Amino acid sequence: MNKFPDDINFCFPWRSYQGEVLNNLDEHLANRHLHLVAPPGSGKTVLGLEVMRRLNKATLIIAPTIAIRNQWADRFTELFLQKKERPNWISTDIKNPSFLTITTYQGIFALFHKMEHGAEEPELDDLEEEEIYIEDQSKYESINRLFQQNFQTLILDEAHHLRTSWWKTTIHLRDQLENPAIVALTATPPYDVGKTEWENYIALCGPIDEEIEIAALVKEGDLCPHQDYVWVSSLTKKEKEPIDTFHQQVSQFHEKLMQNQSLQALMEHHPWMNYGEHLEEKLANYPYFISMILYLRAVDSAYWEKPFLVMEEKVEKLPSFDRHWLEELLSNLLYKDKYVNPKEEPLKSIKKQLSHIGSIEHKKIKLHATRAMQRTLLHSASKLDSIVEIVQLEKQSQKKNLRMVILADYIYQDDLPKANEEAQPLIRLGVIPIFEKLRRQLDTSSKLGVLTGSVVIIPNETIHLLEEASLEFSVKQLDHDPHYALVSWKGSSRQKMVKVMTDIFSNGDIDVLIGTTALLGEGWDAPSVNTLILASYVGSFMLTNQMRGRALRTENGNEEKVANIWHLVCVDRGISDAGYDFQSLTRRFDSLTGVDAEIAVIQSGIQRLRMLAPPFRQQDIHETNKLMKNRATNRSRLFAKWREAVAKGEKKRIEMGVSQKNLPPLFMFRNTLKSLIIMSVVILASAFVEMGEYGYYTSSLEEIIVTLCIGFLLGLLFSAPYWWKALRIYIFNSSLESRMKQLAETIYLTLYDIGLLHTSLDRNKIIINKGDDGSLSCYLEQGTTYEQKVFIDALQELLDPIDNPRYLLHRQSGKRLWVRHDYHAVPEEIGRKKEYVEKLLARWNKQIGSAKMIYTRTPEGRRLLLKARLKAMSSKFVKRSERKSIWS
Repeated sequence: MNKFPDDINFCFPWRSYQGEVLNNLDEHLANRHLHLVAPPGSGKTVLGLEVMRRLNKATLIIAPTIAIRNQWADRFTELFLQKKERPNWISTDIKNPSFLTITTYQGIFALFHKMEHGAEEPELDDLEEEEIYIEDQSKYESINRLFQQNFQTLILDEAHHLRTSWWKTTIHLRDQLENPAIVALTATPPYDVGKTEWENYIALCGPIDEEIEIAALVKEGDLCPHQDYVWVSSLTKKEKEPIDTFHQQVSQFHEKLMQNQSLQALMEHHPWMNYGEHLEEKLANYPYFISMILYLRAVDSAYWEKPFLVMEEKVEKLPSFDRHWLEELLSNLLYKDKYVNPKEEPLKSIKKQLSHIGSIEHKKIKLHATRAMQRTLLHSASKLDSIVEIVQLEKQSQKKNLRMVILADYIYQDDLPKANEEAQPLIRLGVIPIFEKLRRQLDTSSKLGVLTGSVVIIPNETIHLLEEASLEFSVKQLDHDPHYALVSWKGSSRQKMVKVMTDIFSNGDIDVLIGTTALLGEGWDAPSVNTLILASYVGSFMLTNQMRGRALRTENGNEEKVANIWHLVCVDRGISDAGYDFQSLTRRFDSLTGVDAEIAVIQSGIQRLRMLAPPFRQQDIHETNKLMKNRATNRSRLFAKWREAVAKGEKKRIEMGVSQKNLPPLFMFRNTLKSLIIMSVVILASAFVEMGEYGYYTSSLEEIIVTLCIGFLLGLLFSAPYWWKALRIYIFNSSLESRMKQLAETIYLTLYDIGLLHTSLDRNKIIINKGDDGSLSCYLEQGTTYEQKVFIDALQELLDPIDNPRYLLHRQSGKRLWVRHDYHAVPEEIGRKKEYVEKLLARWNKQIGSAKMIYTRTPEGRRLLLKARLKAMSSKFVKRSERKSIWS
């Protein structure tokens, strides 16, 4: 077999965005790559199958899990072949490949690498059935059979799953094939990973060709309107007591430490306090150096000013010496600083006190929160109460229409009581504890179910539905509740069990289904889901987005479906930032797009929820949850707001917001002063000439005025190069908006010059808007998501406080009595090569003002870099620029 049967076709009309991708297919595949980004539920699978059909060559499809692998086979059989049985030329067994072979990344890894029997790789689905271990003696035979198929099309599904080992194996496989067409499909590109991981991803998948936004799919009616809600809880009394004790002990320790004269003397005579010495060490551990300065300033020691004595300007508005800086200071003093001895006083006593508090973890000092405290917040039993309240709210609101899924990371089957009298307090977050909490506290109107790879629990009245599905199973009544049964099944029925349970749930015989993220969090297809609770500890945007996707699918016959997605967070009321759990939630929302709670705008960021910011009092928690409850029950308003919002826009843009304080000051002084000096000299010279001709006497006042006017005009002419430059800079930089635009254009044009942007500025537009609070926003009118990201990244690096760039831009104004120095980091992508920096400098001098570049990897450059960072220290806690995605 060397091609697909001629009568294969997709049995439904293409959606508009799918048709657009297919219409541009030849252009996309000119480089043998198609990289498509589209959200869960957008039809990526059928689109990939159609691309495969049109390429019409032997194809290898690699999926992240077995559940998704089977979906590929099922979709092709049902929607393209339009048959019930798979033909023998479709294989899901990597050891026995065929013309169309569908496997998993871990299956490929197992084929090419020796693995321990039963070893697990990250991202394993808990429905795993296939034996991924391959005997050594048959491995070479399997590899030979694989390459004998001569695959010309390689489809990579959700390649963001790839970690180092899987990525290397997949790259190796690709390189062994003969120039295959690569089709990469994903819902969540790893935008939030480091540069190396991103480059690995692009090396395999190629540049992103098409990106389809959730807003576009809601606009088309392919995904349903939805909203994220946050239910806030505080620690239980038992959880709170040790954390409060910790905070109290840390405060007492901090207070006593500030009176420790021995520590003060140790820091005053530290070698780093000599400004011109140990530059490399100070730059290599800059936060520690700053913590020294802030400590000495906080204890009123004059030594803190020593590093600033050689600077020509006064440094003001330094950050306070809080717990963050105290952590930095003590972690280095006790474990890293070669100039002190932690076994001697005063450090010996300090370490003993910290150990007593419990603030030492892996040679790091923890004064905000220990890992145990972070885990307490993530796993807090208060979230079980949050789930109960959400279920009660949604059940009351939706009644029989409720189709809720609750996703947790772990099962904790041991929490299932053996008998009613054995019921123990529930103190951890998992599938069984959630089931038990709801079973104990809800009335019988809620029909609960559990679906994991190893545990299934159903209401007794649904047992006959399993029998009708011809499943091989057995049931056992729960010892502590006769209304529910624990289901056991035989191996071949595991996949069928998921399908039957999904049908039971969709039909409403179960209205609250509790499962694991591994099984239901990705690839599980149940369009009836209209409410989702994320009871997962996951901190990754990618996995959160995949889980959200379970609720976003449209449902036939339910044209006004709206999905509520609930995020659980437990806050620490004892600290200003609310603790680790809330900060993790905030980071995830930076990449989660949805409609604003108050205005009809679709954007990313937790700010769109319009909720109170930390710190949280108990009253704040109550008010926040009350606000969320009121919004969540008004689904019709949410539906209308989505319709209004999607009608306003056509595509996603990445926007950067920046405070006025982050913008470079306007420098015209030098050019203006030069022009004034030249004009004055010429005018005075003209006057002296006139007076000399008439022997100190002039004919009249009119002649004096004429002489001065001539002198003024001559002065204006001679000083033109200077006043014209000053005037031009003023005209183009006079307002905040114009100054921001000049900066943005300078960066854009440089990135275009060096080939990182491919759209010339005359075919694009930089938009600058000013907010009511005086802040500015900046975005590109055109450009791919990646181009927008490159541009915004570079602009942020320029405007944010200096870190450790290869090059600096240095601007100086004034002389002697009044001198001002300003330093700006050259963005990393531009700073890679000197010639790139020179291009930036040329454009900067032309559009913004005179500057020079400094290479920071020389001794003099290191000295100036330290000076620049010291100068910028006062802005370390100026709010950095922020980015968000907006549909417009």
